[in-house]
Amino acid sequence: MNTSHDVFATYRRVMKVGIALNVLLGLWLWLWPVSLLGIMGADLPYPLTWVRYAGLAMIVVGLLYLPAALAPLHNRLVALLSILFRGLFALFFLFASGLLWLPALFEAVFAVFQGVTFWRAWRTDLMAKP
Repeated sequence: MNTSHDVFATYRRVMKVGIALNVLLGLWLWLWPVSLLGIMGADLPYPLTWVRYAGLAMIVVGLLYLPAALAPLHNRLVALLSILFRGLFALFFLFASGLLWLPALFEAVFAVFQGVTFWRAWRTDLMAKP
């Protein structure tokens, strides 16, 4: 019989990959903002302080997702909010000035992956209970 730990394994893997990418991109944006903004095709603001702040915010948000990655069933609210926030971030980037499609795609893909894997695992866990 599958335990809740087993059925949430795929969700946890998706979350860990998303967290790792958030932290890596956040570090890149914090340390080398000009190079990442050039790849995304975004305008270079002056000063770069706010761009660096956005990199730190990406790191913090990624780390705030950790409870959902470690124990998604016990941290359902964090898990569901992480899916919602990724979707909101995707919409924000999609409609941001300059149409930042690359970060919008990144957030949208992870929102869908997290949502689908969480829903499947949660449904399987609920059906396994008497």
